[in-house]
Amino acid sequence: MPSFDVKRLRQALQTRMLGQRCRYFPVLPSTNTTAHLLGRQGEPEGTMVLADAQTGGRGQGSKVWISPPERNLYVSLLLRPSLAPAQGPLISLVAAVALVDTLRQEGIACGIKWPNDVLIHARKVAGILTEMELQGDVVQFVVVGIGVNVNMTPGELDRELGPIAPTATSLQATLGHEMSREVLLASLLGSLEHWYERFCTEGSAPLLEAWQARSLMPGRRVSARTPDALWEGTVVGITQAGHLLLRDVDGAQRTLTSAEVRFLD
Repeated sequence: MPSFDVKRLRQALQTRMLGQRCRYFPVLPSTNTTAHLLGRQGEPEGTMVLADAQTGGRGQGSKVWISPPERNLYVSLLLRPSLAPAQGPLISLVAAVALVDTLRQEGIACGIKWPNDVLIHARKVAGILTEMELQGDVVQFVVVGIGVNVNMTPGELDRELGPIAPTATSLQATLGHEMSREVLLASLLGSLEHWYERFCTEGSAPLLEAWQARSLMPGRRVSARTPDALWEGTVVGITQAGHLLLRDVDGAQRTLTSAEVRFLD
């Protein structure tokens, strides 16, 4: 497949801010790491870091995001929202809602698995990694990293992902044909800008409602592993800050700020 065509992306892009300033690299260790450096150097909101491959792609926690060349989307966006640190997780919800809307516009049935995954038929097609830069109690900027498995064939998924391949999928594997990464990214940026601007102007209520409507979580039996414990229970929903509400077998309700969640049903 050809390398990412930035010119074609610009032709398809219809955003006011997001992605208008694009830093493209054929290969990077991590788009999130590079976006962090640019944020500290004063790059403006909306700056996008885009790579055709990553040698050190990062997922949630200490997980690796497998990033073969010329197949998928690896993109990080620099945002400078005015919010309290406790509201930071809501930016991940913004990205998840925008991503699901983008894929559904392509006719793909998908949904959100808390905290940061988009699934197609219980298989992961995309992940989101949001990281904040703080100065004291003030959010300086937020980096939103998004990885989408676009044009990997089932054989490539097996080869690249090895034992975790059965838990993953791609848009190509779902639709049976390749997609334009440039057009897909332009659509995603448009959806993300829409939801980000709504969040900044209207607050969290519309966002939380939209997330719940696209979520695969409510009422599901799950296990949730944190660094200190493993919980099992039924998902009640999420809090106003985007944390997971879980009711355990004894009826007690727990609030999890971060965890690795698996469906038990």
